[in-house]
Amino acid sequence: MSPPASSVFALGVNYPWLNYAHDFGASPTGHFGLSLGESREVVERDFAEIRETGASVVRWFLFGDGRSGFLSENGIPLRADSLLLKDTAALLAIAERFDLKVCLSLIDYLWLQDHGDQQSIHANERVLQFAAGREAFLDRVLIPMFSEFRAHPALFAWEISNEPEWAIHEFHRDPAARMHFSDFRAFAREIASAVHEEADVPVTLGSARLMWVRAWMELGLDFYQAHYHPASERETKSTLAESLRAAELLDRPLWLGELPARDVSVPDYSLGDALNLCLDAGLYGAAVWRWTKPEPAGTDRAIGQVEPAVLRDWTSSKGGATKIA
Repeated sequence: MSPPASSVFALGVNYPWLNYAHDFGASPTGHFGLSLGESREVVERDFAEIRETGASVVRWFLFGDGRSGFLSENGIPLRADSLLLKDTAALLAIAERFDLKVCLSLIDYLWLQDHGDQQSIHANERVLQFAAGREAFLDRVLIPMFSEFRAHPALFAWEISNEPEWAIHEFHRDPAARMHFSDFRAFAREIASAVHEEADVPVTLGSARLMWVRAWMELGLDFYQAHYHPASERETKSTLAESLRAAELLDRPLWLGELPARDVSVPDYSLGDALNLCLDAGLYGAAVWRWTKPEPAGTDRAIGQVEPAVLRDWTSSKGGATKIA
């Protein structure tokens, strides 16, 4: 897969989930996936409105914390369940209908974290904590999925993981961040190789911070991805412009996979100005966090959600600058 054209600016929105970790496949509590009529209707309405804003990419979490979508035994994945591919196909069909492309983020950092002796929330919680589990998940679940949707026109990219650094000891000094960088990097390289072998779709990885994106060079990614949230940069006091300069001279295009709709901690923050910075810096694009309303107990409540009129005004002012080649 060739790197994206440098003249393209892929504007997206984060539609991270309809129901976290329940959108694809069945979970122990039942099936709530996107192939259900009620779920499809909600997504169809939202995708129609997203397309009207001028955005062309939707970023969505697939497995989340791993509780749905596949069967396992003694911590070893056996196969995808009977609904995983059906729900994934339903999402891609809706996206294609509305001329949108989807960035599917496979693994959330919450699934990579290790909470030690705490009681497990679900049966698959520790699958990725050891090499045999990771290998079986790749071989028995991911590779068949890459093959099934090999060159689907609605796929923007397979994203290996969302912000894995929050689960990696070398990046994050938290008791739950026990994954070693070398172990995850090797796993990520295997996933990237599998995408290139089994699919004709780009592969990327959602780094938590612009200052960390270089850690994921030489994995065979087709484009780099990083996220920018002012709250994560308090220790460095870096502005978006400063953070973008720090990420210059990468050997692949850079897509900003998360950019907040607003941030109450930064009174003068403007989404329009932030998008202009990304465009002027020559980025491959940016995706605003988030389209769906934050959960009442969510950590992103202060960021809020996308205001469609703001995106429409911005894309209108840029003409054709946000089209995907």
